[in-house]
Amino acid sequence: MPNMMDYLAWRGDIALDYSPFNDVDSLILASLSYLTYPEETGLLRDLALTVPPVDKMQFSFVHEIRAMLSAAAMTERFAGIGMRHPVAVTDQDRDMQFAAVTFDLPDGTHYVAFRGTDSTIVGWREDFNMAFESPVPAQSAAVRYLHEAAALTDGPLILGGHSKGGNLAVYAAAHADPMTQNRIRAVYSFDGPGLDDATMASEGYARIARRIRSFVPQHSVVGLLLTYHPEYTVVKSDGVGLLQHDSFTWQVLGTDFIAVTELDVSAQLVDQTVHTWLSQVSPEKRRIFVNTIFDVLEASGANTVKELVRNIPSRLPAVLKALQQVDAETARMVLTLWGQFVAISATNIIELVRQRLTPDNTEHIQGDATHGTES
Repeated sequence: MPNMMDYLAWRGDIALDYSPFNDVDSLILASLSYLTYPEETGLLRDLALTVPPVDKMQFSFVHEIRAMLSAAAMTERFAGIGMRHPVAVTDQDRDMQFAAVTFDLPDGTHYVAFRGTDSTIVGWREDFNMAFESPVPAQSAAVRYLHEAAALTDGPLILGGHSKGGNLAVYAAAHADPMTQNRIRAVYSFDGPGLDDATMASEGYARIARRIRSFVPQHSVVGLLLTYHPEYTVVKSDGVGLLQHDSFTWQVLGTDFIAVTELDVSAQLVDQTVHTWLSQVSPEKRRIFVNTIFDVLEASGANTVKELVRNIPSRLPAVLKALQQVDAETARMVLTLWGQFVAISATNIIELVRQRLTPDNTEHIQGDATHGTES
């Protein structure tokens, strides 16, 4: 099925001057933020020769992105796009993983791309921290980076990111100063988690809300965490389950994504279960829950998810020892919260079956307008 790579083959010879920048172009640039760039500015046609190979411990789709850079660098459409101001910070002491880069389009527009979660455990921990903390360090860094990018450039701005990068793009836009906000033409979130309630209710968010373009695959979990974006487009994917988070599984036709009318039933169930659970658990309990889980994982000595998965037998003794050191009260609370999540999930499954077996029932579990799609 056609994806971003096929799009490059179909549309790569059509310059941006002749066919305007579109949603698929945005996903390509957002995805390129996963790569590590030299500090010097340059054009994509030249950077394809200097960007180092992807670390073997990174996720497989990042290796695909490296191949996509080489393909894009050979096209008329992307070869002349400039790159500037790459930043990448991973700080385990602060539970922080942040990276961003700015791309200069031929018409004078600047695309600020925020990297999503990499394979580091600290990066995943920061994502889960969003359940009880705002801003997390990466969100604060995203606001600073946007203001730096705005100060270094003139002309319109487009913000975008995949996964956590989508959250960072929307958060930075909502918390930018009014002068910077006035330059923002669009904000793209590709299966990025939602925002905290305070940001969603802020004047800054209200000023940029209509410029947000949010996309999620049929089986979206990551992109529907926390508060919902008011509208999103559901994209057809040929991936299975959580693997649909990989944007190379997203289907493309011409200059657009192939849209479907609603999320898969399994995604709807997870979506409702997570939000019900979060509404019933205090931020402090969420903090203890997340910290307990990741303290145990980090005790294994693994720095990346791949290291953890590939060497489970050798790391299991350290994990078991860390579990034994969790005090009884915390352990009981974590087990109780996990049991509550399972119970909510079971209730939702029973309700879904009841709805499907009820004649003339036309409601979907998705329901209210805050989950709406746009096509």
